Amino acid sequence: MSQQLRRIEAEARTKIVAPKGRGLRLTAKGEVLAGYARQVAEAMQQAENDLHRDETYVGHLRVAAIASVIRSVLGAKLTAFHREYPRVRVSAEDGETADHLDRLAAGAIDLVLAESWSPTPLRLPAGVLAQRITREALFIAVPGDHPLRSHGSLSIRDLAGERWATCARGSDAHNALEQVARRHGVELDVSFCVADHLTQLALVREGLAVACVPIPAGDSDPRVAYLPLDTELHRDILLLERAQTASLALQALKTCLVN
Repeated sequence: MSQQLRRIEAEARTKIVAPKGRGLRLTAKGEVLAGYARQVAEAMQQAENDLHRDETYVGHLRVAAIASVIRSVLGAKLTAFHREYPRVRVSAEDGETADHLDRLAAGAIDLVLAESWSPTPLRLPAGVLAQRITREALFIAVPGDHPLRSHGSLSIRDLAGERWATCARGSDAHNALEQVARRHGVELDVSFCVADHLTQLALVREGLAVACVPIPAGDSDPRVAYLPLDTELHRDILLLERAQTASLALQALKTCLVN
């Protein structure tokens, strides 16, 4: 046990942690103390906000997101944010939402930008709040010379036997697409698992696969055709945060991202 925990137990005059496997867990009294600690932290943040509301915002904010959202949403928004709040540093990292949610709960990051696909909405853990930033329609991307490109819309059954490029197996995007296919009796033949939509489209462009993606802004490449499914698909881009009072700098960043 760390010296800090021993000191807290000495001051509280009770056991607040107990062994659990190779680690520790909070005792019932430890849970009570942790609840009060959260209340104190909340009050301190509210007090700090009230004391510094009229001052220049400063600080370091940490954002985590999937790669396609960093590219399509975060980049342009941060340019505007830094113009207004030049003393607030924002860092970003990509990765999988499940890992990001764990780190958000632990306080290692401040915000998560995640995707939620319409067939399988993202499940949020307790203590996490969500705001929708935008909704994007999803299309089937096929090579420009594909026989299906002249169809007005597609059934998932039309794509039986096609090779697919999807996000990683087990990801929300992959699971959602797989669920839609199985509802129609189709098993996806996934040849390429890549997280980034632009990489998926590069494979489509070369005639190696089909993919389910939002249409990139300004895309007019004739080597890729985008066709809607007869079952409407979309993904929501969500801003996720801990259910607690945010710093003034974090409040400003949230406003910038949502508006």
